[in-house]
Amino acid sequence: MRKKILMFSTIFMATLLLVGCGSAKLKNGEEVVFSVNGSKVSSDTLYKKLRNKYAKTLMIDVIDQKILDKVYKDDKEIQTQVSNSIESIKTQYKDNWEETLKGAGFNNESELEDYYRLSFERTKAIEDYIKEDITDKEIKKYYNENIVGDISCKHILISVKTEGDDSSTGLSDSEAKAKAEKIIKKLDKGEDFSKLAKENSDDTGSAEKGGDLGYFNKGEMVQEFEDAAYKLKKGKYTTKPVKTSYGYHIILKTDEKEKPTLKKAKDTVIEKLIEQKKKDEPTIEVTALEKLRKEYKLKFKDAKLKKLYKEYIKEQKESAEKSASSSQN
Repeated sequence: MRKKILMFSTIFMATLLLVGCGSAKLKNGEEVVFSVNGSKVSSDTLYKKLRNKYAKTLMIDVIDQKILDKVYKDDKEIQTQVSNSIESIKTQYKDNWEETLKGAGFNNESELEDYYRLSFERTKAIEDYIKEDITDKEIKKYYNENIVGDISCKHILISVKTEGDDSSTGLSDSEAKAKAEKIIKKLDKGEDFSKLAKENSDDTGSAEKGGDLGYFNKGEMVQEFEDAAYKLKKGKYTTKPVKTSYGYHIILKTDEKEKPTLKKAKDTVIEKLIEQKKKDEPTIEVTALEKLRKEYKLKFKDAKLKKLYKEYIKEQKESAEKSASSSQN
């Protein structure tokens, strides 16, 4: 799809450039862009055909690029994001970089930079729009209710075999739970957690470290694990196995850091609130860019393009609402 858009955008721009370039003209004054067997096609005819079929996406890109390149002209953060994204891809495809670019529909690296820049600029414009409506009251409320200090834990995982999957490893649900309960009884008798983790845990990555997972915060672990871990007091372990999609866990909280100050956590809180508002208002991203275009006095002299733009906004909002609805079901 990307390749097709670029191909037709090139044709579209070339058509516009031909206007007024001293090419032949029809009797009605229209510029001729090519002829087939003596039959001449004007730039106006070609423009209308391209406009009707392919103009929508290209038009939006050109509009947003005009606005956002001005708004974020000297934004170093965006430039860093663009550079990092390109370098990341280059690292993967360094041996055939030029072929990779062309295969993705880009004539050169500069076009790829423009593509990424527009994407990051749109994201920032949306976030800036949402930030304007975030109040200090909302920030403080989220901070009080959701921000906590990092904690560190060790765990022992007894994995459960996925039912119906012959390639899956692990015990049956009842066997895994029974094994986890036996390990808890050993802990109750004073046996060493790290030693038991090395001997029993199916999480090979942490088992060799005595089950140590290091420090983490909310949102970094599966919900059931996270809830159980944060409820524990430092130095305590779960007295009942904790069930997650991975199996049964025995969790030991080894440390808990103090909650960061509101000043230190403010940027994180705002990021979380932005994501929450995106979920609560599915069309907010479309609305944000729509309002920005109005602010920069977007006007159409072509009635067909104006109609296409309205159709685009309607389609984008309907798509956002549909996507949000399906993710909730």
